[in-house]
Amino acid sequence: MHKFFDIRKLALSVCRLAISGLLLSANWASAAPSEVVFNLRSGAEVVCQRYAAAGDVVAIWITGQYGRTEEEHKAAAEMAEQGVETWVADLLAPYFLPLLPSSLSQVPDQDLVEWLEAVRQRNPERRIVLVATGRVSSLALRAVRGWQERLGPDNSKVVGGALLMFPLLYQELVPGQEPEYDPVVKQTQLDLVILQPKSSAGYWWRDRLQGVLEEAGSHVRMQVLPGLRDGFYRRGDITAHETAAAARLGQIMLDALKPLINKEKK
Repeated sequence: MHKFFDIRKLALSVCRLAISGLLLSANWASAAPSEVVFNLRSGAEVVCQRYAAAGDVVAIWITGQYGRTEEEHKAAAEMAEQGVETWVADLLAPYFLPLLPSSLSQVPDQDLVEWLEAVRQRNPERRIVLVATGRVSSLALRAVRGWQERLGPDNSKVVGGALLMFPLLYQELVPGQEPEYDPVVKQTQLDLVILQPKSSAGYWWRDRLQGVLEEAGSHVRMQVLPGLRDGFYRRGDITAHETAAAARLGQIMLDALKPLINKEKK
C-alpha cells in the first residue's frame, strides 16, 4: 500500500509542477495561490490551492468533477481579492479516480473527516464554509456529517454552512420515477445555500430536495439562476449568456455566500 501511494505522490508532484507553470503563465498570475498539503494517515495526499485573504471566514471549494477548471480558480482569486480566503481542493485526485459518479463513493469517509479537521486546526480562529458543485456536493455533506459525529454538537458552529451549486445529490435515476437521494441528504444538519440553474433537470426537483434537507434539520436558501445550465461556466456548448455569467462567477458566489458569512455578525 505504501509503495502504491509513493507512486501516486510522485505523479501528483509532476501534476502540481505542471499546474504551477500554467498559473504563472496566466494573465492573473499575480493572484497565483500557495499550496497547502495534507498527508493523511491512509497515505492519501490532499493538495489545496490557497488564495489568501485576511477575513475571518475561509471558503473551502471542493472540486474534482470536471478536472481542473480555470474558471473556478479565477473565481477563487476574485473572492480572495474581496476578502474571503478561498481554498480549492480536488478530492478525487489523491485517489487517481476517474471523473465518474461512481468514483465519489470510493473516497473514504475517514479521510474526509481527517482532512476537514486538519483544515479546521490550521484555521483555529476562523469559520469555515464549504463550496461544492454537482455530484461533488455529496463529498462536502459527508465530510461535515462525519466531522460533526466525531467532534460533537459543541463544535458545529466552526463549519458555518455550505454553498452547493447545481448539486446532484440523487442516486442512479430510473426513468419515470422520483429520484432517490444519497443517504447523506437525510443526515445533514447544516445551513445551506443552493444555486440552482433554471435550464436544468434539477430545477424541477428543487422543492423536493429542499424539503428533504429541511426535514433532516438543515436550513436551506434556494436561489434560481435564470438562463443557465448545470456546469454553465465550463460547457463545450456554452451560450453567450453563460459566458457572461462565467465571467462573474466569483461575484455570483460571493453574493450567495453572504448569508453564511454574515450570520455570526448579527
